[in-house]
Amino acid sequence: MLHPKVHSPFPTSLRLGLFLFLSLFVWQSSVQRVQADTWTICKTGGCDFSSIQAAILDSSVMNNDILEFPVNKEAYTERITLTKSLTFIGQTTTINAQDGGTAVTINGSPTVQMQNFIIQNGSSADGAGIRLNGGNLTLLNVTLSGHDATATGGALYVASGSSITLNDVTMNLNTAVTAGGAIYNNGTLNATNLTVTDSTASNGAGLYNNNTALINDGTFQRNTAAQNGGAIYNALAGDLTLEISGISNNDASNGAGVANVGSLQLVDTNIGSGNEATGAGGGLHNSGQATLTRSTIVQNTGATAGGIYNTGTLNATNSTLSRNTSDNGAGLYNQNGSATLNNVTIHLSIGLSLYANGGTVMLGNTILSSAVSYQTCGGTGQVITNGYNLSADQTCTFLTAPSDITNKDPLLEGIIFPSDGAAYHQPKLNSPVVNAGNPATPGSSSTACLVSDQRGQERPLNNRCDIGAVEVLVYRLFIPIVLE
Repeated sequence: MLHPKVHSPFPTSLRLGLFLFLSLFVWQSSVQRVQADTWTICKTGGCDFSSIQAAILDSSVMNNDILEFPVNKEAYTERITLTKSLTFIGQTTTINAQDGGTAVTINGSPTVQMQNFIIQNGSSADGAGIRLNGGNLTLLNVTLSGHDATATGGALYVASGSSITLNDVTMNLNTAVTAGGAIYNNGTLNATNLTVTDSTASNGAGLYNNNTALINDGTFQRNTAAQNGGAIYNALAGDLTLEISGISNNDASNGAGVANVGSLQLVDTNIGSGNEATGAGGGLHNSGQATLTRSTIVQNTGATAGGIYNTGTLNATNSTLSRNTSDNGAGLYNQNGSATLNNVTIHLSIGLSLYANGGTVMLGNTILSSAVSYQTCGGTGQVITNGYNLSADQTCTFLTAPSDITNKDPLLEGIIFPSDGAAYHQPKLNSPVVNAGNPATPGSSSTACLVSDQRGQERPLNNRCDIGAVEVLVYRLFIPIVLE
C-alpha cells in the first residue's frame, strides 16, 4: 500500500535558514567561551573579588581566564590552591602565607601563569612557597622569599611530570632541611635570569636537580649546604645545563659551587669567586659526567681541590681554572676519575695546579702554571700527554712529547672578566704559548686545537693556534706608502 507524502508546513528555504541560524548560534557560543574573561581582584572595593582563593573557587571563573590585580602593591594574607588553567597578573602583589602552609599549591594538570608577584612566608614539608604537583607553571617577574620546608623545596617544589618556566625570578632567604633550599626539581625546569641567594639546605642549598633543568643567565650567591652542593646539587637522575651563569660565595662540605652526580654541562659559565668547601671541591665536585665549554673555575677554596675534585668523567675544552687555593690539589684534583683537557688554562693556582691520584688525565694544548713558590704538578696517577702542553716548572714529568714545553713561564695577562661569558687569561705577545699549539687544522681531530677559543675567536689568529684557552690578539697597523 502506498503512503501519501507528508509535506512540511515550512518551505525548504525557511528550513535551511533555520538550520544555519542554529548552527551559527552554537558556533558563536563555543567561540565566546574560548575567549578568556578578565576578572579583577582588589581589597579596596570596586573589583569582582576581594580574595584570591574566592576568585579561584568561583564557578564563573573558568579555565583560561585572567585574574587581574589593578591596585599596585597590595598584600593578601592567604594561601591558594588551584586546579584551573589561569593567568594571574599582579602589580607587585604580595601573597603572604604567614607560615601557615604552602603559599601556592597547583594540582591536576593545568597551565598557570603568574606575573609580578611577591610570594613569601610559606611553610610545609615539601614546597613551602610553591608546590607544583602537576601541569605547567610560568613565573614572570616573581620573588619568592622567606619560605621554610621541613623536607625539600623551600621556595619551589616541582613534581615529576610537571614543568616550570622561570623568567626574571628571584629567590632569597629560603630553607629546606633535606634538599633544595630554594628549588627542588623533579620535573622539567627552564629558567632565564634566575637569581638564587642566601638559601640553606643539607644538599643543594640553591637548587637540587633530580630531572631536567636548563638555566640561562643564572646567579647563585651566598647559599650554604651542610653537606653537598652549596649552590647546586645535580643528582644521579639529573641532567643540568648552565649557560652564561655565575656561581659565587657559596659554602658546603663538598662542591661549594656545584656538586654533580648526574650529567652536567657548563657553557660560558663562571664558578667563582669565593666558593669554599671544607671538604673537597671548592668550585666543582664531580662524581658524574661533567662537560666544561668556554667556562671558568676561579678563586675558589677547598681543603682538597680548590677548583675541581673529580672522581667521575670530566671533559674540559676552552676553559680556565685560575687562582684556586688548596693545600691538596689547588687546580684539578683527579681521584680515580677520567679527565680530558684540551685548550685549557690552569694558572696561578695557590698550590698544585694538577694532582693526579689514580684514574687517568689526558692533556693537549693545555697550560699548567701555579703561583710563584708553588709546584705545578704532583701525584702518582696516570697522565697522558697529547702534546703541545706547557708547564711552568719541571714537576710535570709526564710531559714527554717533543712538542711539550716545560719549565717556562707562560707569560699571561691578568684575568679578565668580560661583561658576558667566562673569565680568561690572554697570552702576552712574547708568551711561549703563542703559535705553539697543535699545527693540525683546528677541529680536524680530537687532539687538534678547537676551531674557536674561549671568547669565540676563530683559531688560529696567527700562523697556528696557541696553547691554552685563549688566542693572543695581534693588531696589525698598516701604513700606506705614497710613491712619487
